[in-house]
Amino acid sequence: MRNELHGIIYTLNSEAALRELVEHRNSASIPFGGRYRLIDFALSMMVNAGIRDVGVIMERDYQSLLDHLSNGADWGLARRSGGLRLLPPFGLRESHAGRFSGCMEALRSVSSYIRDIPHENIVLCAADWVGNIDLGKAVQIHQQTGADITAVCSDGYGPFPHHRLVPDSDGFARTLLFSEGGPGPGLFSREIYILKREFLLKLMDYCSDAVHNHFHRDALANYLANGGKIAIYEHNDYARRITSVRDYYDASMELFQPNMMAELFPADGLPIRTKERSEVSTYYSDNAKVRASLVADGCYIEGELDHCILFRGVHVAKGAKLTNCVIMQDTVVEAGAQMNCVIADKDCVITENRLLAGTDRIPLVIPKGEKV
Repeated sequence: MRNELHGIIYTLNSEAALRELVEHRNSASIPFGGRYRLIDFALSMMVNAGIRDVGVIMERDYQSLLDHLSNGADWGLARRSGGLRLLPPFGLRESHAGRFSGCMEALRSVSSYIRDIPHENIVLCAADWVGNIDLGKAVQIHQQTGADITAVCSDGYGPFPHHRLVPDSDGFARTLLFSEGGPGPGLFSREIYILKREFLLKLMDYCSDAVHNHFHRDALANYLANGGKIAIYEHNDYARRITSVRDYYDASMELFQPNMMAELFPADGLPIRTKERSEVSTYYSDNAKVRASLVADGCYIEGELDHCILFRGVHVAKGAKLTNCVIMQDTVVEAGAQMNCVIADKDCVITENRLLAGTDRIPLVIPKGEKV
């Protein structure tokens, strides 16, 4: 099955509730966990399943995504033929501003790319979530059932509008519920689908002819209404979609739960790969106090950290105290500053004796490059 798979990751429609985190980047390139970007999870999942050809459909604000992915070498995807392909948002004849109104419009923009794919099956995946799903098991279900399409689902739910598939007694779903806001019948779609390439092309042709742009409410709804069925692979380990600042903060703080960390980064399981950067070791002064924190290389710690996540190159000066914070790359926290429930984006400066506080429900976000 390995040679029959091609991956497509779509990095569409950064949610407005992500606010300052997407002012200068697409949601797929939001830094996470002191080292990673959100897209690393989807891309690593595909590579772990043996997929060696992946296309990434991009929208506006994708410069940081280009910088991060480069030629795909850090994921083993730098190849003369195939490998990683970055697909910018200007493939449609009609004029538009680089923002797609739906997944089917995005796929239509790269239709020539999809028609040239030599593989039998395509794995379609969103890039705005954190998880480590064994996609190989989902592929086995897809192969065993002979389905045109297989969905990765869980028995949980998201507080944001999401789609739910209701399986029948034979394990196939013939009912799709749209924009559910909480628990309900059926299974929560993880927005990961395995489709036969010819089947995906039929969905694209239908949406193109009918001028439809949405994958679920247009393409899948029409398919199910005409007697179609969707195979289900159920995954109930940790996975979280990042659609708001609160989602991002909660997912970051959940890394301090041992079971969550073990599910995302198993010591003897499927690795999450990211862009490699060589940095010197982090320096801890005699005055530094660090409790239950994740600190990347290249940091300089003289103050106190309690349940914090620090990316590369962060400087925390003497007398500064940080609690339940996420501090991104090359941010400087000057002497005496106190911060609680704060997300500081890259290259920020928090000046001396500054007091900054949010709450676990409404964390305070400092935009990229700000001096406070």
